[in-house]
Amino acid sequence: MRPVTFQLLVSLSLIVLSASDATVYCIDLDSTQYLCKNYAVDPITQQSVTCSANNSIQVMCESADHVKCIGKDQFGVFNKTIPDACHYGAHINYTTAVLLSIFLGFFGIDRIYLGYYALGLIKMFSLGGLFVFWLVDIILISLQLLGPADGTDYAMAYYGPKVQRIR
Repeated sequence: MRPVTFQLLVSLSLIVLSASDATVYCIDLDSTQYLCKNYAVDPITQQSVTCSANNSIQVMCESADHVKCIGKDQFGVFNKTIPDACHYGAHINYTTAVLLSIFLGFFGIDRIYLGYYALGLIKMFSLGGLFVFWLVDIILISLQLLGPADGTDYAMAYYGPKVQRIR
């Protein structure tokens, strides 16, 4: 009988806590409890205007009507940092790399565009490794397995075919 009374008290205390004022910060809400507004996209780089060096962006979000949280301003919105939402420093265009690989890849132009100059020259003087390296590079660049030599990501359309790497 005693454990049932304890469970009843715990459940009643949880109901009282949920009905009280907010005790959770807005930035710690579950993704189903808030809605973020669209953010401005730079037409040249196709990245968010607020893209920072650690590849995160700042967006303004509103919590759901029934959710109370700490950190809202007078308009009922809060700023949230979304990690890995942009590619800061991306300067090589993905579409250009794919098109160069398809049409001029057997001359090594795609590798030179990506920054792999020695391999580009080898492909140039061997006609794409007798067209074998040409086909391999088309597949590698299309699947985004071969990126720019400096380690940055491709600059691509905001709603383009982005690959998420799982490590």
